[in-house]
Amino acid sequence: MSKTPHKITFVTFSQSIFLTTKYFLQNRLLSFAGSCAFSFLFSVFPLFMMVIMVLVRFLHASPSTIDTIVSAIPELEQYFDTREVIDSVQSINTNTISSFEIVTAVFVLWMARRFFASIFDSMQNIFHTQTRRKAVLNQILTFVTELAIVLVSSAVIFAYISLQTIASIDFFKDIPQLDFIYKGILSGGFIKILPNFLMFAVVTVLFKSSSGTKPSIFLCIFTSILCTLSFWAFRIIMHYFLNVSNYNLIYGVLGHVIILLMDIFFFFVFFLVFAQFIYVVQFFDELLLGELYLLPKIEQHGLGSAMKRAFFIRPDFLIAKNKGNVFSYKPGDVIFNKGDNDNFAYYIIKGSVKFVSENKDSDDFYRAHRGEIFGETSCILERTRTTTAIAVISTRLIKIESERFRFLIHQNPEAAKKVLKQISPFF
Repeated sequence: MSKTPHKITFVTFSQSIFLTTKYFLQNRLLSFAGSCAFSFLFSVFPLFMMVIMVLVRFLHASPSTIDTIVSAIPELEQYFDTREVIDSVQSINTNTISSFEIVTAVFVLWMARRFFASIFDSMQNIFHTQTRRKAVLNQILTFVTELAIVLVSSAVIFAYISLQTIASIDFFKDIPQLDFIYKGILSGGFIKILPNFLMFAVVTVLFKSSSGTKPSIFLCIFTSILCTLSFWAFRIIMHYFLNVSNYNLIYGVLGHVIILLMDIFFFFVFFLVFAQFIYVVQFFDELLLGELYLLPKIEQHGLGSAMKRAFFIRPDFLIAKNKGNVFSYKPGDVIFNKGDNDNFAYYIIKGSVKFVSENKDSDDFYRAHRGEIFGETSCILERTRTTTAIAVISTRLIKIESERFRFLIHQNPEAAKKVLKQISPFF
């Protein structure tokens, strides 16, 4: 008894990685990653200012909490002087809203709009005609997201400062049950890993909401985890080889800024790679079918043709998913006769098929071999068969419904060109 075929095999995984890479390059997503990174830079700094403006009222009443933040994130001392910040905070009149705060708020909303427009443009380029989003909905989503980021960031920082202040009281230091607060949260380790959790949450939401194809929440969570872990690992490796501290004497803060720019750019590269992966997973059937239809024929020579045939000639995923449409034929078996109303297209998993116009013993025939699709003309035009198809040797085929094949033609321009060449003689 033959083994039950599995949808996910090493071949299927390799094909999905190949398709992700192919469409990533074809969709020019490196350029979109640069656009997103540029828009993000102009959006995140004003956004950071908004968070500071929300917190400044609290910091004005308790400026010493700035020292608390710096102690948790000592890297901040490389960018500003703590004493100067405290003096500046105390000099601000918190009873009125300054023109600077108004301008900053307007700038945040405007630049956030550009940032999310870059995100949606990138997603549109990945998912093509699959996503249709109204401009008003984009504006509402942008405003709600910005407001949520400001409020959540402010709340997290406020909660951290409050815990730090409460924990500094001698009464609470004597309670051993609260040691986890000092060692786990207030030691600074929690703040260092918090951006990874926030990154995971934001990426999950963007994958789910901005693709327009309604991917499953499990797929979004899984790809978000992969995206976060990949970027985290890449960042560790990059910072290991690019140790800016060795160049502080020459570059100073500029060295840190350059590394920050690289971090942001490569984050969006990973983000778009995994967004493209979601598209490939969602539409793997059609994409794989398109590659099968465009496989070079066996008589075509060349390294590129040979590699493509070797890579895609085994459609494990389609075989496992379409068990009811996989058929085996012995030598001499008729697959369909001339005049039949058979609207299927066929992919040859193994074996060989000949096509004759008159009788099955005629010498006037041509052949199709493993890795080829045949019968697509009648499938598209819904006409009767013009030839008889006969298995030459032991042959195994996948039947492809006309609806699926038409969808493939609609989505794949190269496949559409090939079909037009096939059906042009009928017109």
